[in-house]
Amino acid sequence: MTSKSGRVNARRLFQLAAAGLIAGSGTMLLLPASHAAAANNTPAVLQASWFWQTAYEQASPPVAPPAVPPSEPSGVPDGDLAVAYTGAQDSGGDKTPAKMTALAFDTTGLTPGTSIQSFTFSLTLDTQPTATTFAQQDATIVACLPTRGWPATPPKGGDYTDEPTYDCATAVKPTVVGNVYTFAIPTIAQTWVDDQNLGVVVVPDPKNTTAPFQLVFSGPKTIKASVAYTPGTPLPSEPPPPPPSDSGNGGGVTNPQPVTGGGTVPGPVTLPGGTSSAPPVPAPVVASPTPSVSATPVASVRPASSLPSAGFWLAAAAFGLLMLIVSFVLGDPSPPVAAGGRSKLDQVLRERGSDAFTVRRD
Repeated sequence: MTSKSGRVNARRLFQLAAAGLIAGSGTMLLLPASHAAAANNTPAVLQASWFWQTAYEQASPPVAPPAVPPSEPSGVPDGDLAVAYTGAQDSGGDKTPAKMTALAFDTTGLTPGTSIQSFTFSLTLDTQPTATTFAQQDATIVACLPTRGWPATPPKGGDYTDEPTYDCATAVKPTVVGNVYTFAIPTIAQTWVDDQNLGVVVVPDPKNTTAPFQLVFSGPKTIKASVAYTPGTPLPSEPPPPPPSDSGNGGGVTNPQPVTGGGTVPGPVTLPGGTSSAPPVPAPVVASPTPSVSATPVASVRPASSLPSAGFWLAAAAFGLLMLIVSFVLGDPSPPVAAGGRSKLDQVLRERGSDAFTVRRD
């Protein structure tokens, strides 16, 4: 029969196992959330500029004017950013901006091979009286990819001759909520990893703008950006080419003999017995094919997690709690055993037997 102390120890082990299962399940439930947070970031604005082509410059080619044109107010407070359209278009019919904004974000940590899952940034309209925003309801703006670098501009904006050219083949329209314009540009941000960080420009929609407008946004300090990405894996380096083999001539090297015209040809090889032979013709070397390695992933593929699901750990925690409750409900309620492993009844019988033995002896 199992002793009382053995049952108590078994009960304690049962309770400890149940508590450990509950604690372990809670810990594992927290792991997926902490892993996902490692691939998110809030990049800062590295550089922000806006460029302006005045009405005079749009109406006249950039040649020396006969007289200095009258000054034209921009309606953009110092340090703000702007996008505007006043009716100009290029030879192909695309609308050209009177004002455009260019932004570049800090991409530290986005190593080669990184796959961008999402990238968003938000611009907020400046509502102070000195910021001249008009026809907001007619404003159609998009985010496009610059095709060359661009300089930082003074607080009052830069000249249009310094503005970057851009490609709107993958133009992104904003989501507008009140005075906040939010752009989701993961495709453009991916080019910053795969090629070079030229940033992003915000311009009037070249295809869909119809009426003049101007939007004035508050400065770079109010721009909010967010990125989620899968970190890249460093590409394996190619092994160095093997050294040339010299087994064909027994490890020796035959000096080439000079010929007329500045070229060289290998000399004859002397064989044993004094005979000569034509120099050996080296076999053509065929380069072994090397597997092509893509510098960046074409598509984002997240590896499947080897950890059990959250439902599994919730079920494990519930089972452990049930085990703990059962251990308390089914515990042995019997009183403790007397010292020496003897019960109360055993002690009474022994005492009575001792008294009877004493009486008979007397």
